Amino acid sequence: MYKHARFFLVLVLLTSLVSSLVACNNNSETGGAPAQERVLRIDEENLGYPSVYTVSPRGRGYLMMSFIFDTLTWKDENGIVPLLAEKWDVSEDQKTWTFHLAPSAKFTDGQPVTADDVVFSFNYLIEHPHPWVFLNMIEKVQAVDQHTVEIALSQVYAPFLTDVAGNVPIMPKHIWESVTEPEKFNTPEAVIGSGPFKLASYQADTGTYVYEANKDYFLGAPVVDKLIFSPNQNSMQALEKGELDAAQRVKYGEAQQLKQDGKFTVIEGPGFWVARLYLNFDRPEFQQRDFRQALYYAINRPEIVEKATRNSTAAGNPGHIHPDSEWFYNDVQQYNYDPEQANLLLDELGIKDTNGDGVREYGGQPLAYEFLVPDDSVNQAELIKAYTAAVGIDLTVKAMDTQSVDSLIKEGKFQLALKGHGSFGGDPVLLARFASPNVMVGSTPKVTAQGGTGWSNAEFDRIFEAQLRETDRAKRYQQVAQLQRIIAEELPTLTLYYRKITLAYDQNKFDGWFFTKDGVAIAVPTVQNKLVYIRGEWK
Repeated sequence: MYKHARFFLVLVLLTSLVSSLVACNNNSETGGAPAQERVLRIDEENLGYPSVYTVSPRGRGYLMMSFIFDTLTWKDENGIVPLLAEKWDVSEDQKTWTFHLAPSAKFTDGQPVTADDVVFSFNYLIEHPHPWVFLNMIEKVQAVDQHTVEIALSQVYAPFLTDVAGNVPIMPKHIWESVTEPEKFNTPEAVIGSGPFKLASYQADTGTYVYEANKDYFLGAPVVDKLIFSPNQNSMQALEKGELDAAQRVKYGEAQQLKQDGKFTVIEGPGFWVARLYLNFDRPEFQQRDFRQALYYAINRPEIVEKATRNSTAAGNPGHIHPDSEWFYNDVQQYNYDPEQANLLLDELGIKDTNGDGVREYGGQPLAYEFLVPDDSVNQAELIKAYTAAVGIDLTVKAMDTQSVDSLIKEGKFQLALKGHGSFGGDPVLLARFASPNVMVGSTPKVTAQGGTGWSNAEFDRIFEAQLRETDRAKRYQQVAQLQRIIAEELPTLTLYYRKITLAYDQNKFDGWFFTKDGVAIAVPTVQNKLVYIRGEWK
């Protein structure tokens, strides 16, 4: 009897203990006891306060701001997707777009996102121009009702859904309508948006960002609670030590080593960043197409990729557009490395070495140029110097910081320059850099010196304007192909190589990263698409 009673007591205690454990587990799932905070730590540089006008105007700055501010449309790995606008319509003449807003979207201060906020944001960006946003085609923006916006264009603009609707950050009118100097607006109110994250803190001295999940986000709460971005001296080492969960700033060779070791997952994609030669068209020889062709034949692009960039890039296409782009057209004039062809073209132009010193002359002057390059491009520059020397062109490499190179190119105070930049993927509106100043174009790095004579081509301008108005995809592709043919034949710039980008990450903590097709907004190449943190999987 006693034994049975003792057994029964033990059974009751065990049952009670199991029940308690189950209850604790259920509480953690339903909010009783706090679950472990889901934090992702990622490397990044200091890009300024992540509000619309105070963050860096570079593409990565836009990304840091995009976690907070949503746009009407967005892009994922396959193309355009709805965001604040759950659907849209366009008129038969393709000049009036009607957007129907998600009725549950709210700003992080609890106020609803309305059509008035959208109207205000567009008008504010027109009144206060932003380096990342081009709105010259906008005629009128008006609210039809609380959740419907109508945008009328002065003329058809083919990349409207991506480069306008998918690029304009929607700001709360009740906060920004009193802001007269947006470039100085850096208070907590300046980072109230409708995006999936809120800014918890930003340390200006260290460049550390802490973003908290917007639990009330209309597309669902992010699968991570916090994102922490901070600069890091050695991203590969920090990843291996567990100080980072994902590293986007590892060198290409380091990423390949991590991939080979097998401990981390590494993905690779196009960087939509191009390195190219700028020619100062104030010099008469640079105005001659055959001279530019000779220069391109003289440069061994595959060898630059292999030796100077250690295969972290892909060789440049004479037609300029990246080979991974859906707009790429391959049937253009090619310039495989051919010093003999370069010498032949120069001879035919009458540009010869008359005094036997190894340097050709033009108009009685030696073909000797100061070659302006950023500090981190000296290896490439020295190879190019050797290539051109073999065809009688003498270069003196002058390395400077990137900002100084940018300034001198813009002012036209250079002879020959090597420079790289983004704003390269996405819609073929990027070819605006080759269009004449009178053509309606967006914000994109120009092809040549802005301070002097520029390259121009009437046929290019005509076709460029036509393709901006063409909404038939197949017809527009053929027009863009023609533009690439012209670029490859005329060579207003010499496209050298395209940078690759990688991400190495701990797949056992979080997975679901992807490269955005054509880059977010106006072609920012990244795996830091905010949708990753909505759709991804926390391990």
